[in-house]
Amino acid sequence: MKFNKNTVFSLALMVFAGFVIFLSLNLKSLFLAQSGDIGPKAFPIGASVALVICAAGKILTDTAHNSKPFLSAEGWKRVVVMFCILAAYLIALDWLGYIISTLLFTPLMVVTMKENQKLNPLALGLFSVVITAVLYVVFQSIIMVTLPVGRLFL
Repeated sequence: MKFNKNTVFSLALMVFAGFVIFLSLNLKSLFLAQSGDIGPKAFPIGASVALVICAAGKILTDTAHNSKPFLSAEGWKRVVVMFCILAAYLIALDWLGYIISTLLFTPLMVVTMKENQKLNPLALGLFSVVITAVLYVVFQSIIMVTLPVGRLFL
């Protein structure tokens, strides 16, 4: 089996569906089994089984001779760099808080993902500020989730 984008994505979907099935098995119904209620686990398990079937069908019907490889060497390099940036962002969130960390790491993530496109530094800075502000308002005011302040500021 040749690992191309479709195969890798289908295998990832199958793993995700298996994880959902595993977690769904622990869901308990609020009603008695005799009531005919199929319970809360029926939908996620059914959707996950359908996802596995579709992913398996995609793997079996994919024509490998005209598909592209999953990632080039440059693509894998970007994946590793992005993983390191996100790991550093999580550490910075704990120490510097949401606002400072997001303002610093959003441009780094954009520059890492840009490929061959040229970026305007002013637009990149504005994008970072807007993303930080919008996410702050959504989480704090709409979803009402407290974002980290940072240990340095407590």
